[in-house]
Amino acid sequence: MTIKLIACDLDGTLVGPELVFSPRLLRAVHLAQTRGVVVTIATGRGFSSASGFARQLGIAAPLICYQGALIRTQAGQTLYQAHLSRAHLPAIVDFARQQQVELSVYYDDEIYYTTRTREPAYYERWFSLPAHQVQDLPAALPGDPVKFILIAQDRAHGDRLEAALRVFAAGRFDVTRSHDWFVEGVPLNVSKGDAVARLAQHLGIDRAQVMALGDNGNDRSMIAWAGLGVAMGNASAEVQAVADVIAPPQDQDGAAWAIERYVLQDGR
Repeated sequence: MTIKLIACDLDGTLVGPELVFSPRLLRAVHLAQTRGVVVTIATGRGFSSASGFARQLGIAAPLICYQGALIRTQAGQTLYQAHLSRAHLPAIVDFARQQQVELSVYYDDEIYYTTRTREPAYYERWFSLPAHQVQDLPAALPGDPVKFILIAQDRAHGDRLEAALRVFAAGRFDVTRSHDWFVEGVPLNVSKGDAVARLAQHLGIDRAQVMALGDNGNDRSMIAWAGLGVAMGNASAEVQAVADVIAPPQDQDGAAWAIERYVLQDGR
C-alpha cells in the first residue's frame, strides 16, 4: 500500500551529533511532500525545539513531541496533550537524589531543575529550551509536568537507572529510554506509537499507509505500530527486532534511503 504518512525520529535518525540535515535527506523529504505525503517529526524534544528542525525540513504537519505526550500544529494548536501528576514530584526528586543523578522536569516548553554539572553547551545541544534553576522543584513548577529526564553517566549506568526507575514508577508513570544516558518518565500510556496512531486517525490515514523511522527504545512503539517500521542501522537491538526494514545508519543517510526506496520509488 502507498505510504501517506512518514513519522521520523530526530536525533540518531535524521541528524547526528552535529544536528545538520544532509542535502540528500532534505531533497527526499521535499520530494515526498510534493507527492502529497505527510512528513512529521516524532521526538522527545519540546515543541519549540522540534519546530525549528521542522522548518529546516519544510515540514508543515503537526509535530509529535515529548515522546508522544504532545501533538501540536505549527500554528500552535494542540491536538493532544498528556501530563504527569505533580503529586509525584516530591518522590521523583527524592529518587533522583538517592540515585545521585541530574533531574530535569518539563512544563509548558520550559525546563526546571535544581542542579547541573555539565557545560552549558551540553544542555543547549540536547534540550534547546528555556531553563530555570530553582531551590524547591515541586513548589516552583507552575503545573503538571509533561515529562522528566534523569541523566546517567553512560550506557551501563543508564541501564541500571532505567531498571530502578521502572520499579519505582509502577502504576504512576511510564519509563522510556531516548539515549544511552537519558532515562525519561512520561505519563501513563504515552508513547510515540500511540501519538502516531492518533495523528494518523486525525489525518484519515490508515495504519498500513504509515512509515515510521527510528533508532532508540523510545521509537520502538511507533516502529512496531506502523505499517512499515524502519530501524536505522545504528538502532538498538530492541528496535531492530520489531522493524520490517533495517536501513543504513544515520551517518550513511539511512532515512533518505528509506524515503527514496519506499516512498519515492514505491518499493516494497
